[in-house]
Amino acid sequence: MTTPIIGQRPDSAGAVPLNEYGTEKFARKPTMDVPIATLDEMRVVIPPLWYWETVEGGISNLMTMAFKIHGLTFGMSYPIGSDEATNQVKVDMMRKKLFAVVKESLDVLVHHGKKVLDDHGNIDPRKVNDEEAIRFKYDKDWDKKVAAFNQLVRILPITKKKALKLGLIT
Repeated sequence: MTTPIIGQRPDSAGAVPLNEYGTEKFARKPTMDVPIATLDEMRVVIPPLWYWETVEGGISNLMTMAFKIHGLTFGMSYPIGSDEATNQVKVDMMRKKLFAVVKESLDVLVHHGKKVLDDHGNIDPRKVNDEEAIRFKYDKDWDKKVAAFNQLVRILPITKKKALKLGLIT
């Protein structure tokens, strides 16, 4: 009989837990094809947030962040002015604001799915408020799930060329 590794039960000695993608459950190897993270106890797949900047003449003039979920693409862009492009602090602040807005949209879509979309495929704030109120009232682990989501969201920087190839922009 072999001695189990710490964290393994004696009946699973030598076994490596696998997720639904056939990779090690606790391995974190972000790739372009596989979602970044899975919360197994919630059965939630969190897609990566793609980030790229449009550069003209060696100067960034537009930052964009997008993600794909439920067969749809969501995202947002912020323009970068010529005076802001020279000030890295302002660009970093704008990037953080962009991330916060897009992450909030991703959070809503991951936890509530297509129930919060209107007839045109846009997020409806009234439906979001209703669904979040229900979730807050009846989900005893709401705060833990929010903290886990915030820990698992990842940004993958890509080029505009790769964004076109992935179908994030046309």
